[in-house]
Amino acid sequence: MLRAALVAAVLVVTASSPASAQSGALDTSFSEDGKVLLHFGPDTDASASLDVWVTSSGKVVTAGPVITGTESVFGVSRLRANGTPDPSFRGTGRRLTSLTGQDVPRRVVPTGGGAFLVGGSAGNAFGLVAFRPDGRLDREFGTGGKVTTDVSAGADEIRDVRVQPDGSILVAGTAGDGFAVARYLRNGTLDASFGNGGVVLTTDAFPGHAETVRLQPDGRLLVVGRSEADDRGYYGFAVARYDLEGALDPTFGGGDGLVTTLPPGREYTTAYAVIVQPDGRIVVGGSAFGEGDYSDFCLARYRSDGTPDPAFGVDGVSVKTIRLFYNGIFALARQRDGKIVAAGWTLLSFTSYEFAVARYRADGGLDRSFSQDGRAVIGFGPRHAAKQGAVAVRRGRIVAAGQEGRESGRGSAFVVRLRQ
Repeated sequence: MLRAALVAAVLVVTASSPASAQSGALDTSFSEDGKVLLHFGPDTDASASLDVWVTSSGKVVTAGPVITGTESVFGVSRLRANGTPDPSFRGTGRRLTSLTGQDVPRRVVPTGGGAFLVGGSAGNAFGLVAFRPDGRLDREFGTGGKVTTDVSAGADEIRDVRVQPDGSILVAGTAGDGFAVARYLRNGTLDASFGNGGVVLTTDAFPGHAETVRLQPDGRLLVVGRSEADDRGYYGFAVARYDLEGALDPTFGGGDGLVTTLPPGREYTTAYAVIVQPDGRIVVGGSAFGEGDYSDFCLARYRSDGTPDPAFGVDGVSVKTIRLFYNGIFALARQRDGKIVAAGWTLLSFTSYEFAVARYRADGGLDRSFSQDGRAVIGFGPRHAAKQGAVAVRRGRIVAAGQEGRESGRGSAFVVRLRQ
């Protein structure tokens, strides 16, 4: 059953705003109060938006699971720039699509001309669905617009999707007990020139969980997530780099293509997001947990060879508390001025979490010109929940999408827009 949690996804989109408007405040030109609840019909029990994409015209596309009775299906919606449903998308601005009936979409990415691709899990397999700009399935992709791939004998799940310049589709996630990266041709068939028949599994050398993937300008791949536990049971940020053919890159890290990071005084960290700066440096974001199970926003920055960047935070790591004891980053983006936007969650009470956005200077310190102290917190009332995310920056506005979770276990997908 879908958890009652907000899964935030953030993009910054083009818009103009008064110079006097507070950076980080809700944008009231979007649905009057900056918030929109998404409704997928009377027969749905719960819904969430786990990712969001904003088109060049300012329309907002979201993707996430929708619970209908005993099934979980892909739910996609599109809003106009003012926050109202877009009738040019299936007439209602929303669509439900099933692959196996036990499906969880994680990422939505544009493929050109207003078309887009949604990836996640289809039961225990990788799942991809291609949509045309009007919400119809792209019948030239896979079988009737859908692709499912069993990567391992265990549970397989796509956590991130990227489209390469040539139209190839790169996905990363978890296959059984390890990292999995796969590459598809634009028609949805696996690219046999990549790895072993289109798939690279990194299990024996580097077990863990992959959360996100980025393509570097030179074609090499960065995959980020959680490492395996050490002798104490502790685990840290995991960063792996692969070459053009899908092999681990020996020029990265300690000669094996792998880097793990655990900040001092912390027992475990999990990375959920990564950005590659124009100078090649790598910023990774996630949660850092210490004794007593408290957690904080955590950023780590590495030089292009995988070594810690001492110019960032303390020895390459910046750990910040948003509020109380539990906080975590699930999304990162870099502004043109070099500032870093992080989105995630923070504890309101022991029964409620809220959506949180923090903005950092290039040196890893909080940018106090954003929401007065560098941190913006957005709630949906007592006993509501807020977690997780994905982020990309353009300019002008910050758009967050997720689930307004409730104590009853029901929840509705929503979109929030903030001023940058």
